[in-house]
Amino acid sequence: MAIREQQTHTAPLQRAVTARSIVIGAMCAGFLGWGGHFTRHIAHTTKMAQDHLPWGAVVPFLLIAVVLNKVLEKVRPQWVLRPSELLVIFSMGLVASALPSYFMGHLIANVSAPFYFANTENRWADDIHPYLPDWAVVTDVTAARWFFEGLPAGATIPWEIWITPMIWRLSLVFMIGVFGFCAVSILRKQWVEHERLTFPLMTLPLELVNREPRGFWPVGIMNRPVFWWGFALASFPIYWNMVGYFQPLFPTIPRDLGLMEFGQYFPPIHTRFYPVIIGVSYFMDLDVLFSIIVFHLLLTLEMGLFNRLGIEIGPTHVWPASQFENWQGFGALCVLVPWSLWMAREHLRNVFRKALLKARDVEDSGELLSYRAALGGLLASGLFILGWCVTSGMSVFVALTFLSLVGVIWLGITRVCVEGGLISSRMIQGQFVAYHLLGPVNISPSGMAAFALTETWHHDIKTILMANLANATRLYDSIRHERMRLVIALGLAMLVVITTSAYYQISSSYVTGAFNYGGIYGPYVQNTFDTIAAHIRDPFALERERMLIALLGMATTALMLALRYVWPWWPLHPIGFAAVTAYPVNRIVFSIFFAWFSKFVILRAGGIDLYRKASPFFLGLMVGYFTGVFVSFLVDCIWFPGQGHSLALY
Repeated sequence: MAIREQQTHTAPLQRAVTARSIVIGAMCAGFLGWGGHFTRHIAHTTKMAQDHLPWGAVVPFLLIAVVLNKVLEKVRPQWVLRPSELLVIFSMGLVASALPSYFMGHLIANVSAPFYFANTENRWADDIHPYLPDWAVVTDVTAARWFFEGLPAGATIPWEIWITPMIWRLSLVFMIGVFGFCAVSILRKQWVEHERLTFPLMTLPLELVNREPRGFWPVGIMNRPVFWWGFALASFPIYWNMVGYFQPLFPTIPRDLGLMEFGQYFPPIHTRFYPVIIGVSYFMDLDVLFSIIVFHLLLTLEMGLFNRLGIEIGPTHVWPASQFENWQGFGALCVLVPWSLWMAREHLRNVFRKALLKARDVEDSGELLSYRAALGGLLASGLFILGWCVTSGMSVFVALTFLSLVGVIWLGITRVCVEGGLISSRMIQGQFVAYHLLGPVNISPSGMAAFALTETWHHDIKTILMANLANATRLYDSIRHERMRLVIALGLAMLVVITTSAYYQISSSYVTGAFNYGGIYGPYVQNTFDTIAAHIRDPFALERERMLIALLGMATTALMLALRYVWPWWPLHPIGFAAVTAYPVNRIVFSIFFAWFSKFVILRAGGIDLYRKASPFFLGLMVGYFTGVFVSFLVDCIWFPGQGHSLALY
């Protein structure tokens, strides 16, 4: 399934990162900057950007790779976008998709909320306001009230109030992007060439750029009948159920089989059919799929037994995941990340030798950044983030501890995403771990207030930028020689989505009133500052019980690594354990089981040949689902404005 692109000797035609690919990619980023907010808060339809393979990035790419290229093929063949250009376009949209919905939503809400929601009951004015830096939030109560309740007649948006906090907040977002890009640039060779990780989420875009010399469709897999069987299986239920939008009594095709209950003490197992998960999972390693299924059952049994024995582990029937799962997942990452870095020790040694000593035996000309630039960028961006946290009120020690925790979580999620196909990454928050590791009693009130500000970029976020950047590097295997242009393309994508998303979210909120959006602009942001105020008023010391749960996750992961080291055939993969503690994996395990069973039978029945012949079917599942979601989105925009229908299963 390699990318096939005919080579020529004409320099202009050889460029992968062309001006037109950058322009189209920037347009896709702008589309996501608008759509991330629109679909979530205004249209109330399927969210455009809420996971690591969102329909807001895939559908425009489909329209460009299939429809636009088909038209150009007939009208002006020399204008057809080449595979390398298509990959640049998709990567720009993919990177942009990590920011506009949850990320920018939390950021804008966090900037505007502290002075609007303050009242005599929550006592924010006494407990939080004295410690909030003026440059980080909107302190004008009138401007904040207009933001949440809408502009009065004749008033204009007070943009001047937003300039200072948004400059500082968005500069931090950009530096987080620099940090993530430098980190994945350093690790790319280790992950792609040395360990040969699978990057299952990138299978679809890599296949959609494969040209077909014969056949009606410009994409090769779309000329195979088995592709359309998968497409129909995924899209038909969506179209059928759309009739119910207009006729509520019309019978619908269920998307799940209900809950599998094992008793009052045991969390239920969800039986949801999610075509994208089935399609992506088919391209994952069998041992990872099997491990997710086994560990989900074991975790369910473990929580049920603890509940039955009366051992306090907190609520286990909660949405989206219990603290017991979260803490074990954190423990798993605390083992996976150091182990991954240890496995990469030789590569990292070469990186430092090249960057610091200019070692001639180490080649980095084919990397996205030179190792010296990557290390320099990593250090500079890390110092900026650290300085931002310290300036906002944290001590240096607290800031270093918190950022170390965030680094472990980001690297761990990224590793699970590129190896285990993690489609979304709602795991434990670094702030929560820091509270229980350090104890709020040992953190100053200004430091606690600074923690509230960090929840703009590390909160209940389903996607992390570093994971999307890592997936994008997989798309660049054949075009890394144009690394400066690639850096410009990705930087422009981030700049476009940040500015368009910030502008649209602020302006639309002043028009319609952000309080009407609820969620991020209501209970979520209030809970953030309520929690901080409570910790300031009544700080607690270190709670070791939570650490014991994390140690359980660490022990399980370490045991799996040791067993696989001693017996390479050992079927349980530690990535599976880390993944199953994250939402939504703990809600879509039935779809993963279906993919595992299908792949297992196919490989046993026909080997690798049958596996390859069946691959278009599973790609069709993904394309069919994304197409159905897009059609449903159009129907919602035309006939059900503001009262849409979400097709997400999580």
